[in-house]
Amino acid sequence: MLPTGRPGCPHPPSRRGRATCCCITRSFGQVTQSRVGDSYFTSAVPPECSAALLFKGSPLRPDGSSDHAEAAYNVTGPLPYAESVDVYTNVLNVHDVVWNGFRDVSHCRGDAVGVSRAGRSTPMRLRYFATLSDGVLVWTMSNPRWTCDYGLAVVPHAVLVLSACGFKPGFPMAEWASKRRAQLDSQV
Repeated sequence: MLPTGRPGCPHPPSRRGRATCCCITRSFGQVTQSRVGDSYFTSAVPPECSAALLFKGSPLRPDGSSDHAEAAYNVTGPLPYAESVDVYTNVLNVHDVVWNGFRDVSHCRGDAVGVSRAGRSTPMRLRYFATLSDGVLVWTMSNPRWTCDYGLAVVPHAVLVLSACGFKPGFPMAEWASKRRAQLDSQV
């Protein structure tokens, strides 16, 4: 993913978008906005790994959202962090969304290859997945050279999918996804 070179936050038209962006700036300091572009996976091989690998078009988001937005940021050099949020008019069953996600992510066994417009990734494996707090699922996909930490944060009217990738493991996704869930719950 190539950064656009614009520092800081965009000014999206929705309150939800502004809240997402400003939280990232406060938490990570100076960020560079980038687009959710050609390097984000749009499909997975085998298909049962789609829930574990996909950010863009994630099957973990329930159908029927009334609004959807996504944003990407470079928070440490060119390493990508992205969030997508879906807002729902109807109340979601938070427990069911998280546990369905847990089930779907756990179906990824063995090597998984992410496919994007930029090409195919080297094979990755599901290394970790857990529900460590209410309304939050976290998991890690990695290979020896690259790690992607993912999070799913669910509140009654919104679902947030998070993705942080880099050369070194250790992004504190469990803490971060729980924090983002609390912030989202206070805004939606």
